[in-house]
Amino acid sequence: MKTPLLLAFLLLGNRLLAQQVVVFGETDFYVLDSGSVPNGPTDPARSAFFDAYKADLARHAPYEGAMDLVSPPAWGRTVGPDTRGRIKYRMSFPGGFDCELTLERLLPNHEYILTLNGNPSKAGNDLLPKPVTPGSPEKYYDFLIVKTDANGCYDAKLGIFLKPGDYDVRCYVKDTADFKIVLYRDFFTFQVR
Repeated sequence: MKTPLLLAFLLLGNRLLAQQVVVFGETDFYVLDSGSVPNGPTDPARSAFFDAYKADLARHAPYEGAMDLVSPPAWGRTVGPDTRGRIKYRMSFPGGFDCELTLERLLPNHEYILTLNGNPSKAGNDLLPKPVTPGSPEKYYDFLIVKTDANGCYDAKLGIFLKPGDYDVRCYVKDTADFKIVLYRDFFTFQVR
């Protein structure tokens, strides 16, 4: 599914709550709660992750890890005093990162970029696709653009296809208007089997 179809879902406002999305790239994703279940990808590794993620959603098992996203220090930008986020996640999952993301009190009806950011001295950096700047050893992955509802909220369960390995990365929520980080979590660990 491509961006125009996601935007149609995002424009439905309150129906954003509990959205379920399987992500293979910023413009390569499947919305599972759209009324019809998509067939999914044909590539064997992507198909295996797609099926594993759908099965995990059906189990309704509690997540093992949880962390808050907070406004960044001086190098980012604060949206408001009550802006916050939370990620609940699987500590280990086959084929990718399995999580639930909640964002609150951001700008209403506004787009944000979800990012995993590495560090050359930590696990998983080399598993992320792009260098922060040309030639930089630090890498990142802008994996999805999301849009908040009329109250500045976003709530979704996300399955993010990643290369196998151990990860010790940051999580960023960046504003699409200026690419400033508005929420973040410093390093946290998980494993992709």
